[in-house]
Amino acid sequence: MENTDNILNEMQQQMRQMKEKLEGESIVNDKLLRNAYRKTLGNLQRKALWQTIIGVVAMLLCLNLLNVGFSIPFVIATEVMLAFCLVATIIINNRLPNMNTDLVTAAKGIVRFKKGYANWLWIGIPLLILWLGGMVYEIYTNGKFPAELRAPMLVGLGVGIVIGGALGLMMRHNILSKSDETLAQIKDLTSES
Repeated sequence: MENTDNILNEMQQQMRQMKEKLEGESIVNDKLLRNAYRKTLGNLQRKALWQTIIGVVAMLLCLNLLNVGFSIPFVIATEVMLAFCLVATIIINNRLPNMNTDLVTAAKGIVRFKKGYANWLWIGIPLLILWLGGMVYEIYTNGKFPAELRAPMLVGLGVGIVIGGALGLMMRHNILSKSDETLAQIKDLTSES
């Protein structure tokens, strides 16, 4: 009987030790997931900062259109459009949560960010089409552009649209997939709690 009691006590002690080890594993796993979440969130925040910087640089470079021969009204309209796009981008990017935000609030912020970012095409593409129409009109009606330069300018515009569109769509896909990755990490963290 005493031998059986010793065996039971020893088994209970081993069970307690295993429980303690498993709880320690959960804490390590939680820390790893939180670090991964912070890394992907930081990646999204860096991309958002780059978008803002690119928007400011585009506004500054747009002023060079005056030196090329584009009219003042076209340059002003382009600057207004770029300013609108920059403000909209900043508003969408401000939906990203801070690193220290609780996970539920962070998930809500990322969902709002992702939705705004995904819906931006509904505004951006019509603006782009309108601007391109203005650019083509400007090239054909502005007397500062000789007839022999119109075709090369339109080819250059077309090449720029294809390259810029491809880069923009790649960036958009990357940001949306990083958003999904971050949301999945948050889901993993909250399901373990």
